[in-house]
Amino acid sequence: MGSKNENKKEENLFEFTISEGKKSPLRACVRFIDACKKGYVKQDVPFIMSPEDKPFKITEDKIFKIFDCEDVRKLGFVDGGNGSILISSDFNVSLNRVAGAMFKNEKWIQSSSTPLMVEFYTVTVLNSLTDGSLVFTTKFFPRELEHREYLPKKDIEIPIKDPSLRRGKGFVVNIEQFGSIARRFAEWTYATKFIENEMEEGDIFVRDGSLQTGYTGEIELANDMYSTALRKKVFVTGLSKTCRLFTKNGDSLISVVNMIANKKFPEDAWYYHPVYQITRADSQADLYFVKLHKYSSYTFRFDIYLEQSKALNQEGKETIISNVANNSKELSFPGYPYGLIKVDQLSRVPFRELEPQRIQLLAEFNKEDYYNYILPRLRSVDAHGLLNNIIKT
Repeated sequence: MGSKNENKKEENLFEFTISEGKKSPLRACVRFIDACKKGYVKQDVPFIMSPEDKPFKITEDKIFKIFDCEDVRKLGFVDGGNGSILISSDFNVSLNRVAGAMFKNEKWIQSSSTPLMVEFYTVTVLNSLTDGSLVFTTKFFPRELEHREYLPKKDIEIPIKDPSLRRGKGFVVNIEQFGSIARRFAEWTYATKFIENEMEEGDIFVRDGSLQTGYTGEIELANDMYSTALRKKVFVTGLSKTCRLFTKNGDSLISVVNMIANKKFPEDAWYYHPVYQITRADSQADLYFVKLHKYSSYTFRFDIYLEQSKALNQEGKETIISNVANNSKELSFPGYPYGLIKVDQLSRVPFRELEPQRIQLLAEFNKEDYYNYILPRLRSVDAHGLLNNIIKT
């Protein structure tokens, strides 16, 4: 065991340092991060949550160069956006958009029959059931009636105690989160129609985000899309802007892979595979990591639909990845597909649009009902906004 002096030294390791007579807590923060996160553990492995999955060691032999695209395919992209218009503790109204676009050789191809963008409102209310339990119910209201077919047919109904909403013991999910949940559900439905109407055999579909599903009822919509893609022989993929996976030793998984890969291919685009051996029936994604442009500063998680990935040989996998890389040459963001940039721009709901929508929505309420029933509910969560306005003045 160490001496008392050694223990005292350890305790003082992250105490505030003195700079010009003042305490420096930020410097202490940095010293703590440096002490914990300077360097990576060699021969690390991905951390897995399910005992059914088998992680592979992170090694250099799983890193492959991305070559120039020779077999050029069409690429389809879908993304969505949303923003809350009215928020209460027991109801929420959100404005949502989902958009899709086709590309080939970096050229945007006009859709034949699928609307470029579907805009819709969602209303989520917290209801009580006859057994005394509570359930979140979300309904979809398209701005154009002919766009209803691109939205989920069923309302979203998720019990308040559903495990997919769990945020920790004693915490209930914020009701405004259902705007994002509804947008996710609509992305799957719109993507199914998009693949059906716009894509052909050998084309590659790219979803913004992973192919994972998390909320009750979401997997059914995802499976509809997968079935359509398999029937039409369209490859399904997903690219994630963020990756929170980590290793068995507590390091960022994507950072460890990036460090090794950039040493092997310092001046090239590359991909890394395999990461896990997936055996769970509910997991639909085969996970890759990709650096899609040699000048990119970012490495992304890239999913290929598991059933399709298992059936592909090395050349088939590289054809998919090289096509996505071929669409990732935009100078403003090298290494990120321009198609995803485009659909993000189309589907984004900027904050400046929400206030006019809020005014229009409030004008639809009966005056007496609004003051008796709606305004008190809005005040259950809007005191923070009032405080912000006071501070601004």
